[in-house]
Amino acid sequence: MARMSKMDYQMHLRMEQMKCIGESRHNSKKEYMEMMGNHYSNRTMGIHSHLSYDAIKQTSIEFIGHLRKEYKDIKDISQIKKEHVEDYLKFRQDDGKAAATISKDMAALNKLFNLHITKKECGIKNRSFKDITRSRGPKAHDSKYNPNNYEEQITLAKACGYRRESVLVITPERFLWENGLPYKVYLIEKGGKERDATIIKDYRESVKEILKDKPEGDPMFKKYTSKIDNNAFRREYAQNRYRELVNEKGFEDKSYRGFDPELLRKLSNDLGHNRLDVTIYNYLL
Repeated sequence: MARMSKMDYQMHLRMEQMKCIGESRHNSKKEYMEMMGNHYSNRTMGIHSHLSYDAIKQTSIEFIGHLRKEYKDIKDISQIKKEHVEDYLKFRQDDGKAAATISKDMAALNKLFNLHITKKECGIKNRSFKDITRSRGPKAHDSKYNPNNYEEQITLAKACGYRRESVLVITPERFLWENGLPYKVYLIEKGGKERDATIIKDYRESVKEILKDKPEGDPMFKKYTSKIDNNAFRREYAQNRYRELVNEKGFEDKSYRGFDPELLRKLSNDLGHNRLDVTIYNYLL
């Protein structure tokens, strides 16, 4: 096991001190507001989930690694200034990192060093899902199987984001219809949780064609090779569904980690997740 550098160890200790998994976020926000004022009402005193801890840890490791290369005179985290964080965020943007990745880094470093850096003062671009287009190029996993043998199964995965466990059990009567087109599908997945997943509008005609010759009461498909990366299609579904929701709303409120919390809740329901951060880090970043 590689030995931690001094600054990595210092950051580890700081994160351990900030860890408050299972404790009330509401109380933590209240404490922070009392300390800093109402202007910072969205901040908390600590790290409240394992997912957040892992994300902040990754940012910390990358940031300290950058400092060792670019600021060799910094030997202790007490020497780290606001301008070092701002320079790092600009470096990440110049290095071609996605705006959402930079937003994640900014939030993590603001929390770790109790800063309040904004994208505007750093000259960081805002993330917009209106620019996302569906990928139509070949994927790495396409070479492992013949997609033509699973065209309908894959179409449905992209259309409604179902998990692999649904592919061989889904039946035609699970689909809900409106104005002559299927617009939702009733799914029971992952521990028996039930949900109605929205079918992306661009796929509704294709799903209608798939359903046309399927007898009710019988599973629609008999095979789905394990070589297929079904989660890649769920990810594609999530990104396209979020873009669809933004377009329907007409604007995007980016108040929750660079995303619209109202739309994230709708998307999370479509995907069968309860936590918004899971939806962000697993499917949108």
